[in-house]
Amino acid sequence: MKIRHRLSLQFTLISGIILTIVFVLIYLLSAQYIQNSFYKLLQMRALVTAQVYLEKDELTKKKFLEIEKSYRERIPDESSNIYDAHNQPVFIEKTRYDWPVSMLETIRHKELYRFRFQDESGLGIYYPDNQGDFVVIVTARNSMGIQQLNYLMWILIVMFLVALLIVFLMGQWYASRALEPIKNINRQVKNIRSNNLHMRVQHGRNKDEIDELATNFNSLLQHMEQAFDMQRSFVSNASHELRTPLTTIIGEIEVTLQNDRRPEEYVQSLGTVLGESEKLKIITDGLLQLTRLDAIITDANAETIRLDELLWEMQEHWRQKTPPVRLIVKLNNLPEEATLLCIRGNRSLLVLALQNIVRNAFKFSYNRDVNCLLTWHKSGMTLSISDHGIGIEADDLDKIFMPLYRAGNAHAFDGYGIGLSMTGKILQLHGAGITVSSVPGQGTTFNIFFPPAL
Repeated sequence: MKIRHRLSLQFTLISGIILTIVFVLIYLLSAQYIQNSFYKLLQMRALVTAQVYLEKDELTKKKFLEIEKSYRERIPDESSNIYDAHNQPVFIEKTRYDWPVSMLETIRHKELYRFRFQDESGLGIYYPDNQGDFVVIVTARNSMGIQQLNYLMWILIVMFLVALLIVFLMGQWYASRALEPIKNINRQVKNIRSNNLHMRVQHGRNKDEIDELATNFNSLLQHMEQAFDMQRSFVSNASHELRTPLTTIIGEIEVTLQNDRRPEEYVQSLGTVLGESEKLKIITDGLLQLTRLDAIITDANAETIRLDELLWEMQEHWRQKTPPVRLIVKLNNLPEEATLLCIRGNRSLLVLALQNIVRNAFKFSYNRDVNCLLTWHKSGMTLSISDHGIGIEADDLDKIFMPLYRAGNAHAFDGYGIGLSMTGKILQLHGAGITVSSVPGQGTTFNIFFPPAL
Protein backbone atom coordinates (compact mmCIF):
# COMPACT_ATOMS: atom_id res chain seq x y z
CA MET A 1 0.00 0.00 0.00
CA LYS A 2 1.32 3.41 -0.92
CA ILE A 3 2.08 5.95 1.76
CA ARG A 4 -0.60 8.26 0.35
CA HIS A 5 -3.35 5.67 0.86
CA ARG A 6 -1.97 4.59 4.22
CA LEU A 7 -1.87 8.16 5.49
CA SER A 8 -5.42 8.76 4.25
CA LEU A 9 -6.71 5.63 5.97
CA GLN A 10 -4.87 6.44 9.19
CA PHE A 11 -6.16 10.01 9.12
CA THR A 12 -9.68 8.72 8.44
CA LEU A 13 -9.40 6.20 11.28
CA ILE A 14 -8.26 8.86 13.74
CA SER A 15 -10.99 11.22 12.60
CA GLY A 16 -13.54 8.38 12.82
CA ILE A 17 -12.55 7.65 16.41
CA ILE A 18 -12.82 11.34 17.32
CA LEU A 19 -16.15 11.72 15.55
CA THR A 20 -17.48 8.55 17.19
CA ILE A 21 -16.57 9.88 20.63
CA VAL A 22 -18.11 13.29 19.89
CA PHE A 23 -21.30 11.86 18.35
CA VAL A 24 -21.75 9.33 21.15
CA LEU A 25 -21.37 12.14 23.68
CA ILE A 26 -23.91 14.24 21.75
CA TYR A 27 -26.35 11.32 21.68
CA LEU A 28 -25.91 10.48 25.37
CA LEU A 29 -26.21 14.11 26.46
CA SER A 30 -29.29 14.56 24.28
CA ALA A 31 -30.83 11.38 25.68
CA GLN A 32 -30.09 12.61 29.21
CA TYR A 33 -31.61 15.99 28.43
CA ILE A 34 -34.74 14.47 26.88
CA GLN A 35 -35.13 12.07 29.81
CA ASN A 36 -34.72 14.87 32.40
CA SER A 37 -37.20 17.03 30.49
CA PHE A 38 -39.70 14.17 30.43
CA TYR A 39 -39.30 13.54 34.17
CA LYS A 40 -39.92 17.25 34.79
CA LEU A 41 -43.07 16.93 32.68
CA LEU A 42 -44.12 13.90 34.73
CA GLN A 43 -43.47 15.89 37.90
CA MET A 44 -45.74 18.69 36.63
CA ARG A 45 -48.41 16.12 35.73
CA ALA A 46 -48.15 14.61 39.20
CA LEU A 47 -48.61 18.04 40.82
CA VAL A 48 -51.56 18.86 38.53
CA THR A 49 -53.13 15.48 39.30
CA ALA A 50 -52.75 16.10 43.04
CA GLN A 51 -54.23 19.59 42.75
CA VAL A 52 -57.18 18.39 40.67
CA TYR A 53 -58.16 15.66 43.06
CA LEU A 54 -56.89 16.93 46.42
CA GLU A 55 -57.08 20.74 46.24
CA LYS A 56 -60.50 21.09 44.58
CA ASP A 57 -62.16 22.43 47.73
CA GLU A 58 -59.34 24.86 48.47
CA LEU A 59 -58.97 26.58 45.06
CA THR A 60 -61.02 29.29 43.46
CA LYS A 61 -63.24 28.23 40.62
CA LYS A 62 -61.16 30.11 38.07
CA LYS A 63 -57.90 28.62 39.32
CA PHE A 64 -59.39 25.17 39.43
CA LEU A 65 -60.66 25.47 35.86
CA GLU A 66 -57.15 26.45 34.71
CA ILE A 67 -55.66 23.46 36.51
CA GLU A 68 -58.37 21.17 35.18
CA LYS A 69 -57.68 22.42 31.67
CA SER A 70 -53.98 21.61 32.14
CA TYR A 71 -54.94 18.19 33.47
CA ARG A 72 -56.91 17.39 30.30
CA GLU A 73 -53.74 17.95 28.21
CA ARG A 74 -52.52 14.48 28.97
CA ILE A 75 -49.32 12.78 27.89
CA PRO A 76 -49.88 9.83 25.52
CA ASP A 77 -50.25 6.56 27.46
CA GLU A 78 -50.25 8.47 30.73
CA SER A 79 -51.38 6.67 33.86
CA SER A 80 -51.93 8.30 37.29
CA ASN A 81 -52.41 6.80 40.75
CA ILE A 82 -53.04 8.34 44.16
CA TYR A 83 -52.49 6.40 47.39
CA ASP A 84 -53.49 7.40 50.89
CA ALA A 85 -51.59 6.89 54.14
CA HIS A 86 -52.89 3.28 54.27
CA ASN A 87 -51.45 2.54 50.83
CA GLN A 88 -54.89 2.30 49.30
CA PRO A 89 -55.69 3.80 45.86
CA VAL A 90 -58.11 6.70 46.14
CA PHE A 91 -59.90 9.22 43.91
CA ILE A 92 -58.87 7.48 40.69
CA GLU A 93 -60.87 4.31 40.25
CA LYS A 94 -59.23 3.04 37.07
CA THR A 95 -55.62 2.12 37.77
CA ARG A 96 -53.28 0.46 35.33
CA TYR A 97 -50.71 -0.79 37.83
CA ASP A 98 -50.90 -1.97 41.41
CA TRP A 99 -47.73 -0.55 42.90
CA PRO A 100 -46.06 -2.45 45.74
CA VAL A 101 -45.96 -1.05 49.24
CA SER A 102 -42.15 -0.94 49.21
CA MET A 103 -42.20 1.57 46.36
CA LEU A 104 -44.77 3.72 48.11
CA GLU A 105 -42.60 3.79 51.24
CA THR A 106 -39.58 4.73 49.13
CA ILE A 107 -41.51 7.65 47.61
CA ARG A 108 -42.57 8.83 51.08
CA HIS A 109 -38.97 8.64 52.23
CA LYS A 110 -37.46 10.44 49.24
CA GLU A 111 -40.47 12.69 48.50
CA LEU A 112 -39.51 12.67 44.82
CA TYR A 113 -38.65 9.36 43.16
CA ARG A 114 -37.87 8.57 39.52
CA PHE A 115 -38.02 5.03 38.15
CA ARG A 116 -38.37 2.93 35.04
CA PHE A 117 -41.13 0.37 34.64
CA GLN A 118 -41.12 -1.87 31.58
CA ASP A 119 -40.73 0.58 28.64
CA GLU A 120 -42.25 3.54 30.51
CA SER A 121 -40.87 6.26 32.76
CA GLY A 122 -42.43 6.86 36.12
CA LEU A 123 -42.30 9.50 38.82
CA GLY A 124 -43.74 9.49 42.31
CA ILE A 125 -44.18 12.43 44.72
CA TYR A 126 -45.12 12.65 48.36
CA TYR A 127 -47.98 15.16 48.68
CA PRO A 128 -49.10 16.12 52.22
CA ASP A 129 -52.61 17.65 52.40
CA ASN A 130 -55.22 18.67 54.97
CA GLN A 131 -57.12 15.53 54.02
CA GLY A 132 -54.07 13.38 54.73
CA ASP A 133 -50.70 12.41 53.33
CA PHE A 134 -50.81 11.02 49.80
CA VAL A 135 -48.49 9.50 47.23
CA VAL A 136 -49.06 10.44 43.59
CA ILE A 137 -47.52 8.26 40.86
CA VAL A 138 -47.56 9.14 37.18
CA THR A 139 -46.22 6.87 34.41
CA ALA A 140 -46.07 7.41 30.67
CA ARG A 141 -44.15 6.33 27.64
CA ASN A 142 -41.87 9.03 26.20
CA SER A 143 -42.84 8.35 22.60
CA MET A 144 -41.90 11.81 21.40
CA GLY A 145 -38.52 11.65 23.10
CA ILE A 146 -37.82 8.20 21.62
CA GLN A 147 -38.68 9.51 18.17
CA GLN A 148 -36.40 12.49 18.67
CA LEU A 149 -33.55 10.24 19.79
CA ASN A 150 -34.05 7.89 16.82
CA TYR A 151 -34.11 10.86 14.48
CA LEU A 152 -30.95 12.26 16.10
CA MET A 153 -29.25 8.85 15.87
CA TRP A 154 -29.89 8.56 12.13
CA ILE A 155 -28.74 12.14 11.59
CA LEU A 156 -25.51 11.38 13.46
CA ILE A 157 -24.96 8.12 11.53
CA VAL A 158 -25.43 9.84 8.17
CA MET A 159 -23.23 12.74 9.26
CA PHE A 160 -20.61 10.24 10.48
CA LEU A 161 -20.49 8.41 7.15
CA VAL A 162 -20.47 11.63 5.12
CA ALA A 163 -17.77 13.09 7.37
CA LEU A 164 -15.60 9.96 6.98
CA LEU A 165 -15.96 10.11 3.21
CA ILE A 166 -15.03 13.79 3.16
CA VAL A 167 -12.11 13.19 5.55
CA PHE A 168 -10.82 10.32 3.37
CA LEU A 169 -11.02 12.37 0.17
CA MET A 170 -9.44 15.38 1.86
CA GLY A 171 -6.79 13.07 3.31
CA GLN A 172 -6.03 11.77 -0.18
CA TRP A 173 -5.71 15.30 -1.50
CA TYR A 174 -3.64 16.49 1.44
CA ALA A 175 -1.37 13.41 1.38
CA SER A 176 -0.81 13.89 -2.35
CA ARG A 177 0.13 17.52 -1.80
CA ALA A 178 2.33 16.68 1.18
CA LEU A 179 4.12 13.83 -0.63
CA GLU A 180 4.57 15.72 -3.89
CA PRO A 181 8.14 16.77 -2.97
CA ILE A 182 8.99 13.11 -2.32
CA LYS A 183 7.53 12.19 -5.72
CA ASN A 184 9.77 14.82 -7.28
CA ILE A 185 12.76 13.33 -5.46
CA ASN A 186 11.83 9.85 -6.71
CA ARG A 187 11.52 11.10 -10.27
CA GLN A 188 14.92 12.74 -10.05
CA VAL A 189 16.54 9.71 -8.40
CA LYS A 190 15.29 7.41 -11.19
CA ASN A 191 17.40 9.39 -13.65
CA ILE A 192 20.63 9.06 -11.63
CA ARG A 193 22.97 6.30 -12.76
CA SER A 194 26.62 5.45 -12.22
CA ASN A 195 27.62 7.58 -15.19
CA ASN A 196 25.88 10.76 -13.96
CA LEU A 197 26.51 10.77 -10.21
CA HIS A 198 27.31 14.45 -10.50
CA MET A 199 23.56 15.15 -10.66
CA ARG A 200 21.89 16.40 -7.48
CA VAL A 201 18.34 16.37 -6.13
CA GLN A 202 16.70 19.79 -6.11
CA HIS A 203 16.00 21.25 -2.68
CA GLY A 204 12.59 22.50 -1.62
CA ARG A 205 11.87 25.99 -0.37
CA ASN A 206 10.75 24.83 3.05
CA LYS A 207 13.31 23.91 5.67
CA ASP A 208 11.48 20.72 6.60
CA GLU A 209 12.18 16.98 6.82
CA ILE A 210 11.80 16.54 3.05
CA ASP A 211 14.39 19.23 2.45
CA GLU A 212 16.61 17.46 4.98
CA LEU A 213 16.05 14.20 3.07
CA ALA A 214 17.11 15.86 -0.18
CA THR A 215 20.19 17.30 1.54
CA ASN A 216 21.17 13.92 2.98
CA PHE A 217 20.59 12.24 -0.36
CA ASN A 218 22.77 14.80 -2.11
CA SER A 219 25.43 14.18 0.52
CA LEU A 220 25.15 10.45 -0.18
CA LEU A 221 25.48 11.10 -3.91
CA GLN A 222 28.56 13.18 -3.25
CA HIS A 223 30.13 10.38 -1.21
CA MET A 224 29.19 7.85 -3.88
CA GLU A 225 30.67 10.06 -6.57
CA GLN A 226 33.87 10.37 -4.56
CA ALA A 227 33.91 6.60 -3.97
CA PHE A 228 33.45 5.92 -7.68
CA ASP A 229 36.20 8.41 -8.50
CA MET A 230 38.45 6.74 -5.95
CA GLN A 231 37.61 3.35 -7.39
CA ARG A 232 38.37 4.48 -10.92
CA SER A 233 41.57 6.10 -9.72
CA PHE A 234 42.51 2.96 -7.80
CA VAL A 235 41.89 0.75 -10.84
CA SER A 236 43.93 3.13 -12.98
CA ASN A 237 46.79 3.31 -10.48
CA ALA A 238 46.71 -0.42 -9.77
CA SER A 239 46.77 -1.29 -13.46
CA HIS A 240 49.66 1.14 -13.97
CA GLU A 241 51.68 -0.14 -11.00
CA LEU A 242 51.08 -3.78 -11.92
CA ARG A 243 51.54 -3.28 -15.65
CA THR A 244 54.99 -1.71 -15.32
CA PRO A 245 56.75 -4.72 -13.72
CA LEU A 246 54.73 -7.16 -15.83
CA THR A 247 55.74 -5.34 -19.01
CA THR A 248 59.35 -5.41 -17.90
CA ILE A 249 59.17 -9.14 -17.10
CA ILE A 250 57.49 -10.01 -20.41
CA GLY A 251 59.88 -7.83 -22.40
CA GLU A 252 62.94 -9.28 -20.67
CA ILE A 253 61.78 -12.84 -21.30
CA GLU A 254 60.95 -12.12 -24.96
CA VAL A 255 64.36 -10.52 -25.57
CA THR A 256 66.13 -13.39 -23.80
CA LEU A 257 64.31 -16.01 -25.86
CA GLN A 258 65.05 -14.41 -29.19
CA ASN A 259 68.67 -15.72 -29.36
CA ASP A 260 70.96 -18.07 -27.57
CA ARG A 261 72.89 -16.27 -24.90
CA ARG A 262 75.74 -16.83 -22.56
CA PRO A 263 75.02 -18.12 -19.05
CA GLU A 264 75.86 -14.79 -17.43
CA GLU A 265 73.35 -13.05 -19.70
CA TYR A 266 70.68 -15.52 -18.62
CA VAL A 267 71.59 -14.84 -15.00
CA GLN A 268 71.30 -11.10 -15.62
CA SER A 269 67.86 -11.51 -17.26
CA LEU A 270 66.65 -13.74 -14.45
CA GLY A 271 67.87 -11.12 -11.96
CA THR A 272 65.79 -8.48 -13.71
CA VAL A 273 62.76 -10.79 -13.76
CA LEU A 274 63.29 -11.57 -10.07
CA GLY A 275 63.47 -7.88 -9.17
CA GLU A 276 60.28 -7.04 -11.01
CA SER A 277 58.55 -10.10 -9.54
CA GLU A 278 59.49 -8.91 -6.06
CA LYS A 279 57.90 -5.56 -6.87
CA LEU A 280 54.72 -7.38 -7.86
CA LYS A 281 54.82 -9.35 -4.62
CA ILE A 282 55.26 -6.17 -2.57
CA ILE A 283 52.29 -4.55 -4.29
CA THR A 284 50.02 -7.59 -3.95
CA ASP A 285 51.05 -8.11 -0.31
CA GLY A 286 50.30 -4.46 0.39
CA LEU A 287 46.87 -4.74 -1.18
CA LEU A 288 46.22 -7.92 0.82
CA GLN A 289 47.15 -6.14 4.04
CA LEU A 290 44.78 -3.33 3.17
CA THR A 291 41.89 -5.80 2.87
CA ARG A 292 42.75 -7.23 6.30
CA LEU A 293 42.53 -3.85 8.02
CA ASP A 294 38.75 -3.87 8.12
CA ALA A 295 38.68 -5.39 11.61
CA ILE A 296 37.30 -3.65 14.69
CA ILE A 297 39.33 -2.68 17.73
CA THR A 298 37.71 -4.42 20.71
CA ASP A 299 38.66 -5.03 24.33
CA ALA A 300 39.92 -8.45 23.30
CA ASN A 301 42.58 -7.15 20.90
CA ALA A 302 43.21 -3.69 22.38
CA GLU A 303 45.67 -2.50 24.99
CA THR A 304 46.55 0.73 26.75
CA ILE A 305 49.15 2.74 24.83
CA ARG A 306 51.01 5.78 26.13
CA LEU A 307 51.66 7.99 23.14
CA ASP A 308 54.67 9.78 24.64
CA GLU A 309 56.47 6.49 25.30
CA LEU A 310 55.56 5.29 21.81
CA LEU A 311 57.13 8.42 20.31
CA TRP A 312 60.35 7.97 22.34
CA GLU A 313 60.60 4.40 21.05
CA MET A 314 60.14 5.59 17.48
CA GLN A 315 62.83 8.24 18.00
CA GLU A 316 65.28 5.60 19.22
CA HIS A 317 64.38 3.35 16.28
CA TRP A 318 65.31 5.99 13.71
CA ARG A 319 68.42 7.02 15.63
CA GLN A 320 69.81 3.51 15.25
CA LYS A 321 69.31 3.47 11.47
CA THR A 322 72.26 3.54 9.11
CA PRO A 323 72.80 6.30 8.34
CA PRO A 324 71.05 7.67 11.47
CA VAL A 325 68.27 10.23 11.06
CA ARG A 326 66.74 12.54 13.63
CA LEU A 327 63.18 12.37 14.77
CA ILE A 328 62.72 15.36 17.07
CA VAL A 329 60.00 14.65 19.64
CA LYS A 330 58.41 17.47 21.64
CA LEU A 331 55.62 17.36 24.22
CA ASN A 332 53.36 20.34 24.80
CA ASN A 333 50.87 21.13 27.59
CA LEU A 334 51.36 17.85 29.43
CA PRO A 335 48.62 16.88 31.94
CA GLU A 336 49.34 16.21 35.61
CA GLU A 337 48.19 12.59 35.28
CA ALA A 338 50.22 10.44 32.90
CA THR A 339 47.19 8.23 32.25
CA LEU A 340 45.65 11.07 30.23
CA LEU A 341 48.34 10.46 27.60
CA CYS A 342 47.02 6.95 27.04
CA ILE A 343 44.71 5.61 24.36
CA ARG A 344 43.18 2.22 23.74
CA GLY A 345 44.21 0.37 20.61
CA ASN A 346 46.43 -2.15 18.86
CA ARG A 347 50.04 -1.18 19.48
CA SER A 348 51.62 -2.91 16.48
CA LEU A 349 49.08 -1.44 14.05
CA LEU A 350 49.44 2.05 15.51
CA VAL A 351 53.25 1.85 15.26
CA LEU A 352 52.88 0.76 11.62
CA ALA A 353 50.60 3.74 10.86
CA LEU A 354 52.85 6.35 12.49
CA GLN A 355 56.05 4.85 11.06
CA ASN A 356 54.59 5.04 7.55
CA ILE A 357 54.14 8.81 7.99
CA VAL A 358 57.60 9.27 9.52
CA ARG A 359 59.22 7.09 6.84
CA ASN A 360 57.64 9.17 4.08
CA ALA A 361 58.74 12.35 5.87
CA PHE A 362 62.39 11.23 5.84
CA LYS A 363 62.15 9.89 2.30
CA PHE A 364 60.65 12.97 0.68
CA SER A 365 62.88 15.37 2.63
CA TYR A 366 66.12 13.56 1.76
CA ASN A 367 66.59 12.42 5.40
CA ARG A 368 66.31 15.88 6.91
CA ASP A 369 65.11 16.25 10.49
CA VAL A 370 61.45 15.39 11.13
CA ASN A 371 59.56 17.14 13.95
CA CYS A 372 56.99 15.30 16.05
CA LEU A 373 54.86 17.44 18.44
CA LEU A 374 52.37 15.89 20.86
CA THR A 375 49.87 18.35 22.39
CA TRP A 376 47.38 17.39 25.09
CA HIS A 377 44.03 19.11 25.64
CA LYS A 378 40.84 18.15 27.41
CA SER A 379 39.14 16.93 24.25
CA GLY A 380 42.01 14.61 23.32
CA MET A 381 45.56 14.72 21.92
CA THR A 382 46.96 16.10 18.68
CA LEU A 383 50.09 14.62 17.11
CA SER A 384 51.76 16.79 14.45
CA ILE A 385 54.45 15.26 12.20
CA SER A 386 56.26 17.83 10.03
CA ASP A 387 59.03 17.59 7.47
CA HIS A 388 60.94 19.99 5.21
CA GLY A 389 60.59 18.00 2.01
CA ILE A 390 59.17 18.41 -1.47
CA GLY A 391 55.62 18.98 -0.28
CA ILE A 392 52.35 17.95 -1.90
CA GLU A 393 50.33 19.81 -4.50
CA ALA A 394 46.88 21.00 -3.40
CA ASP A 395 45.11 18.81 -5.97
CA ASP A 396 46.79 15.71 -4.54
CA LEU A 397 46.10 16.32 -0.84
CA ASP A 398 42.68 14.61 -0.80
CA LYS A 399 43.97 11.61 -2.80
CA ILE A 400 47.15 10.58 -1.00
CA PHE A 401 45.29 8.10 1.22
CA MET A 402 43.93 6.21 -1.79
CA PRO A 403 45.53 2.81 -2.45
CA LEU A 404 48.34 2.89 -5.00
CA TYR A 405 47.99 6.62 -5.54
CA ARG A 406 51.22 8.60 -5.86
CA ALA A 407 51.48 12.34 -6.30
CA GLY A 408 53.01 13.68 -9.47
CA ASN A 409 56.25 14.81 -7.77
CA ALA A 410 56.68 11.48 -5.92
CA HIS A 411 57.44 9.21 -8.87
CA ALA A 412 61.16 9.92 -8.57
CA PHE A 413 61.14 8.18 -5.17
CA ASP A 414 60.74 4.49 -4.40
CA GLY A 415 57.30 3.42 -3.27
CA TYR A 416 53.98 1.98 -4.33
CA GLY A 417 51.36 4.25 -2.72
CA ILE A 418 50.24 1.72 -0.12
CA GLY A 419 51.69 3.04 3.16
CA LEU A 420 49.39 6.03 3.62
CA SER A 421 46.36 3.92 2.69
CA MET A 422 47.22 1.58 5.55
CA THR A 423 47.78 4.56 7.85
CA GLY A 424 44.36 6.01 7.07
CA LYS A 425 42.58 2.73 7.76
CA ILE A 426 44.52 2.04 10.98
CA LEU A 427 43.79 5.51 12.35
CA GLN A 428 40.15 5.09 11.42
CA LEU A 429 40.06 1.84 13.39
CA HIS A 430 41.41 3.72 16.41
CA GLY A 431 38.80 6.47 16.08
CA ALA A 432 41.48 9.02 15.17
CA GLY A 433 41.18 11.73 12.54
CA ILE A 434 43.94 12.95 10.26
CA THR A 435 44.41 16.12 8.21
CA VAL A 436 47.26 17.19 5.92
CA SER A 437 48.62 20.63 5.12
CA SER A 438 51.49 21.18 2.72
CA VAL A 439 53.41 23.83 0.83
CA PRO A 440 55.13 22.51 -2.30
CA GLY A 441 58.89 22.84 -1.99
CA GLN A 442 58.74 23.66 1.74
CA GLY A 443 57.29 20.67 3.55
CA THR A 444 54.25 18.76 4.78
CA THR A 445 52.51 18.46 8.15
CA PHE A 446 50.25 15.58 9.20
CA ASN A 447 47.92 16.41 12.13
CA ILE A 448 46.45 13.38 13.88
CA PHE A 449 43.74 13.83 16.51
CA PHE A 450 43.26 11.07 19.11
CA PRO A 451 40.08 11.16 21.20
CA PRO A 452 40.51 10.59 24.95
CA ALA A 453 40.48 7.00 26.17
CA LEU A 454 37.18 6.00 27.79
